[in-house]
Amino acid sequence: MHGMQDMQDIQDIQETQDTQGIQDIQDIKDMQDMRSTKDRTDRTEKTDRTEKIYSPAKVNLLLKVLSRRPDGYHNLVSLVDLISLADTLSIEELDDDSILVEDDKGVLPKGPANTMYKAAMLLKEAYAVKKGVHVFVEKNIPIGAGLGGPSSNAATLLKALVRLWSLPVGPQELMNIGVRVGADVPLFLHGKSCIMRGIGEQIEPIQLPELWYVIVYPGIVLHTRDVYEGLKIPLTLAQNDITFSAQLSTAFDIARTMENDLEEAAFSLCPQIQTVKERLREAGAIGSLMSGSGSSVFGVFQNEASAELASGKVRDLGNVFTAHSV
Repeated sequence: MHGMQDMQDIQDIQETQDTQGIQDIQDIKDMQDMRSTKDRTDRTEKTDRTEKIYSPAKVNLLLKVLSRRPDGYHNLVSLVDLISLADTLSIEELDDDSILVEDDKGVLPKGPANTMYKAAMLLKEAYAVKKGVHVFVEKNIPIGAGLGGPSSNAATLLKALVRLWSLPVGPQELMNIGVRVGADVPLFLHGKSCIMRGIGEQIEPIQLPELWYVIVYPGIVLHTRDVYEGLKIPLTLAQNDITFSAQLSTAFDIARTMENDLEEAAFSLCPQIQTVKERLREAGAIGSLMSGSGSSVFGVFQNEASAELASGKVRDLGNVFTAHSV
């Protein structure tokens, strides 16, 4: 998503994979029609040896870049909402010691370059687990979109393996493992809307209204490092300088908060992002913003009807998804 460790260590690896085979829009809408269950992050289906779990995407409603760290990463403050656009992970325990990760689009890397593989190996090493796991991912979250797919997949797998292997892992210990996989992983382990600070490892819960989104992915991968190199803002803000309104109870409150310091740099690399922003506003969005370091752009809507109406007006811009807060 941003200039955090997983965006530089993971997104640059995973989100540069071939974007062919992104789920077509009807398949996405078929998946979205299952939204009668409010919190999809908790939905789990079990067979004798397999769990099927939803792995949600996220959007950054605010992303402020504060300062550059000595290690080359950036301190940020970000307001994040988890959404109903989700991958599906089928997780099967193996009797041998292997970790096998596959996906239906063939877009995810193999071995240590894969966030799920890395997460499983760290957990196995930390708790001397001698069992293995096979993970199959139905990819609905676009690759290279700034929607957090790789980090969500890793966090979802970590929580599932703790249950599957009956491990005595506390919340903080799981967070410590998660941040070693990538700095976005803790927000998905938290599993709800939150404020992220530092490089993403500091999580502060926040209550947000249920929001409806139209998300447009223009099919263009932006490298996080390239976006950060284009930053032209003074990086001198302290975290205490970023405050949030006590009143974030409506979509209009959220729209007044929306800001992303990475947008201008991303516009210069991919002018289509600015076009998508403008078109979403023209289609009726209360506010529109690029998510993370791009290239996806989302519009905020008050209800499902207005979001569905707007989605039909922007389908020429790329892959379009309608989603809501979870």
